[in-house]
Amino acid sequence: MKKVFQSALFAAAILLSAPVLSPVASFAADAAAIELNKATADQLAATGAVDKATAEKIVELREELGGFQSFDDLGELGISGDQMKQLQEKTSIQGISSDCNC
Repeated sequence: MKKVFQSALFAAAILLSAPVLSPVASFAADAAAIELNKATADQLAATGAVDKATAEKIVELREELGGFQSFDDLGELGISGDQMKQLQEKTSIQGISSDCNC
């Protein structure tokens, strides 16, 4: 009986010491989003959402526009829907939530 109690106590200690990641992980993901109005072409390409050439075009367009107001500003670059979705998930525009349905 003593061994069963010790085993149960040990299992409980392990379970209670496991970190609770879900709230922290989601916050960390939001905090790690790259700001589209500040990112370099290398940072944008490193997200995997776009290649280096497209990332350079994004930076050039940002300079021409004086900054992005929304992801719609990227429309003239012909970025595919899948790439746009990835950009919206992996980057942010200051003042705009990354889960924006705009």
